[in-house]
Amino acid sequence: MSIQFIAVLDHEHLDNSVFLTAFARSLSNLGDRKGLVVHGDSPYTDRLIQTGMMREDARLRAIKDLNKRLIGLFADQGIPTIGLHGFQKGLITKKSTFLHVDIEGLNKLHSAPNLLISNLVDKNGEPEHIPLPDFINSLSGTFTNAEVLLFSKNEKDEIIISESEDEFTWNKLPSTVSEETIPEEFKNYGQPVKVTTASDFSNWPDLKKVTAIQ
Repeated sequence: MSIQFIAVLDHEHLDNSVFLTAFARSLSNLGDRKGLVVHGDSPYTDRLIQTGMMREDARLRAIKDLNKRLIGLFADQGIPTIGLHGFQKGLITKKSTFLHVDIEGLNKLHSAPNLLISNLVDKNGEPEHIPLPDFINSLSGTFTNAEVLLFSKNEKDEIIISESEDEFTWNKLPSTVSEETIPEEFKNYGQPVKVTTASDFSNWPDLKKVTAIQ
């Protein structure tokens, strides 16, 4: 399976309908380019907790509901997408301190251009939530040729266009980029990423608004 990108829908963006619509429109413009769209939970988890649910139960329900909602949103844009969770069919299992990705299993599922997958993995036959940065790190280690794409906190962000890919490193990020652009969950990610906007995602791989961080 030739995974060309891993597009990350982070916690806050999953509660932003304007962002999600722009993202879906961009995804529909990418044609048959194959990528992974990955998500975790959203502020919906906190709203479920307020109804009396335990946090872990609320998180599991929120992630499952979000997966269905995203598939519906993509379908509205005519995007052929398979939606699933990492724990299904043992596709992604937690073994000791590392995650094992069943590449052969994903290959069998990846008949559509895009695969939507959540960060719920299989641990001893039960679904378990994995922090999104850790989940993405495992996927990027498996699909080494895929670009990890994060999305700016500000969709109108005129993101810095790097003249060279090593212009920015995690330990020398300008404060404006760190505070105004990087999603909260990924402040300390420390791995190679490109940060863009939902609308500019339609230009991938020739992104116009992008910050490359090594």
